[in-house]
Amino acid sequence: MTEHEPMPVHEPVPGFSLDPALVKNFVAGRLDEQGQAGLADQVSHLIAFHTELPNALVAKLARIVRHLGGDTELVAWLERFPGRPRIVARLFALIELLDRFSAEPAVVAALAELRAGTPYPPGMAGYLSPDTNDETFSGLAWHIEALVADDQVPAAVRLALDAAGLLAQVLRRAGELDPDVPKLGGLVDRAQEAIAEAAAETQHQATGR
Repeated sequence: MTEHEPMPVHEPVPGFSLDPALVKNFVAGRLDEQGQAGLADQVSHLIAFHTELPNALVAKLARIVRHLGGDTELVAWLERFPGRPRIVARLFALIELLDRFSAEPAVVAALAELRAGTPYPPGMAGYLSPDTNDETFSGLAWHIEALVADDQVPAAVRLALDAAGLLAQVLRRAGELDPDVPKLGGLVDRAQEAIAEAAAETQHQATGR
């Protein structure tokens, strides 16, 4: 995807929904842990669609977000529930980091330097834009989110792990180029580990091993 090509729109799969009774009881503080786990799973299927959701679903999701206190709290709530909600929460935590540093000049310079020798680091072919600019890492974030939206969570996890490794490497070099760049490579490392842990936990639950 080039710099000037628009990102495709991903639309919810028919059948994705938020149970009105679960939403009503949750915002009223009456939903037990099992009910919240079910609601969290439903939210984890819709969170990647943003404005593509029908108005009725947008309104229900907004009620949940308001009840929790904001988007950050929504991600923290999803984190509580193993399986898809926890994986999606950790993927979105990494997406935030990719978006946060995408336009940092030293990060762009460090990524361009790395790509001069390795245009497509491991796992990046087909996802990393040909040009290195202030939208390159945010483009990776979009691809991760798009895979979640397409219900391809294992593929999203693989891309996220590779993207996190690349971002951590680039951040360390960016810190050498510009001392004012926050030293957050370790934070990215931990985000990478958290995604791997959640994926392994889900695999263990699925196989019973």
